[in-house]
Amino acid sequence: MVGGDASFNSNKSGEYKTTTVGFAPNAGYFFINNFAGGLRVNVASTKETFNSTDATSSELSLAPFVRYYFLPASQKVNIFADASFGFGQNKYKSGSIDEKTNFTSYGIKAGPAIFITPATALEITLGYNSSKVKDATDRSNNFGVNFGFQIHIPGSKK
Repeated sequence: MVGGDASFNSNKSGEYKTTTVGFAPNAGYFFINNFAGGLRVNVASTKETFNSTDATSSELSLAPFVRYYFLPASQKVNIFADASFGFGQNKYKSGSIDEKTNFTSYGIKAGPAIFITPATALEITLGYNSSKVKDATDRSNNFGVNFGFQIHIPGSKK
């Protein structure tokens, strides 16, 4: 299977504004019926503005994942759960500050896969992601809704 998720987040509070755009393509293989594993690449870009001062950050991570579909493959709507653990780097720039930090993250998500053809599905998931910067004491925790698209490439019949 190949596909991915896209995300968009915008927040404004007083003079502080942040906008994040993310994309997470993936490729996986069904090892047994309804159970797949693979690799996801997470890419995100964030722009922050506070009192007319801009800051940008970009994030890149690789995350092995596993996914399980709960219903038979012939269903028009299937329910799945997905878990991943990733390693990545964040680049932050604001004025004279230009820094790179490494982080680890894990995420879980679940939701329906709505098959618009027998091999193509739209996905809507509720997900939780937690990340921790190396040597930091606190974690960043996020809960949200994602929209995705998957193509299930037919394999050989055994």
